[in-house]
Amino acid sequence: MKKIVVLLFLCFGTINMYAQGREVADKIVAKIDNQIVLLSDVEQIATQMIQEKKAPNTSELRCQILQSLVVSKVLIAKAEIDSVMIDEVELEDDFKQRWVSISQNKTDEELKELLGIDNLEMFKSDLRTQLRDQMTVNKMREHITRNVKITPSEVRKFFNRIPKDSLPVFPTEMEVSQIVKNPPLLKEERERVKNRLEQVYKRIVDDKQNFEEMAGMYSDDKNWDLGWHKRGNMVPEFEAMVFKLKPGEVSKIVETQFGYHIIKLIDRRGDEFYAKHILMMPDWEQVDLKEAERFLDSLAIKIRHDSTSFEKAALLYSDDKGSGSMNTASNGGRIPAEDGNYSISIREMDSFILDMLDNMKVNDVSNAHTFRTFDNKKAIRIIQYKAKHPAHVADFNKDYPKIQQVALSEKKNQALIEWLSKAKNQVFINIDPEYAPCNILGMK
Repeated sequence: MKKIVVLLFLCFGTINMYAQGREVADKIVAKIDNQIVLLSDVEQIATQMIQEKKAPNTSELRCQILQSLVVSKVLIAKAEIDSVMIDEVELEDDFKQRWVSISQNKTDEELKELLGIDNLEMFKSDLRTQLRDQMTVNKMREHITRNVKITPSEVRKFFNRIPKDSLPVFPTEMEVSQIVKNPPLLKEERERVKNRLEQVYKRIVDDKQNFEEMAGMYSDDKNWDLGWHKRGNMVPEFEAMVFKLKPGEVSKIVETQFGYHIIKLIDRRGDEFYAKHILMMPDWEQVDLKEAERFLDSLAIKIRHDSTSFEKAALLYSDDKGSGSMNTASNGGRIPAEDGNYSISIREMDSFILDMLDNMKVNDVSNAHTFRTFDNKKAIRIIQYKAKHPAHVADFNKDYPKIQQVALSEKKNQALIEWLSKAKNQVFINIDPEYAPCNILGMK
């Protein structure tokens, strides 16, 4: 089961909400308490993994995926039994960030065409459910493995168990830093959006129009009722205005990275607040790239001539900070790998950056170039090639942090396997007889 438990955390949550996949004759292939797994769930993940060359197209892959989905449903069922709750505010924040990234100022009809769907509300409900399940699985896994620790001697024993001819080869890794500038909106686009929102503001404040009706009609964030939030959940500009308002008061226009808002404070309790807003998002394609390019090209020259360091310049000038970013500005521009370290495998390196590094030497600083941020906006950056670590066979001393992480993951997976062996008897599980050869959770 070890291999399949590991697969759970590789493929759970990877279902691409955009992917339409090939049509299958759908049916229920597993029931776990009041939850089900559909054949289409298995096929969608299988198709995605095969297309991304993460696994071959085999029946074993589908068995592994089915077991991983059953394990996730067992974790969710046990969370309900044991009253393990997720943070609803965190869920809503995550959902809203995902939806803003998906919707990108498109009309409902444009979104339906892009996503290949007929019902947006059903899509949003499915997305919220997927995020809830993912958060629940993560919280249960953390709960089950919270006391699992590993000592240096255990790491050494783990490493010594690996045959010399089976030691893994770590791929080439590189360290890269960046300085990012977000280009300003063109003046005409900024004024267009602000003027439109100003008209809505006047209708609410001067003409006493209902805020909620106006939000329903004009807000680009259809989840304009934000509910309760703690200080620190929202971007600084938004919160700064919220804490100036009195309950029932409506703000003037506030600019954030998401667009332009007017905010209505409903209530506040200490550091918690309940607010609603009307968001109008500009066309983020309408930006002035030239000034940011000139600034960063000039900065790159200064760095190359040692007039300043890349790290200091990133701290002073980079816009990659705050919510929805990698926040590289705060650590001197260093781009983190998926594991949080700063040596990035060429397997996970952004392909555009990798192509640039092919034509650079260590310590070189690039010219300014355009790229897309996480939320698909245009931005300008320069990068510095900080270091290169060639591919090599795993070495205990040189690669101790990586080996420690793998050893700890194995120990946590073992704890999860032991937990599952008991938990599977505490929930109802029924597997389609067609999948009996998969031996799901050891159940024939």
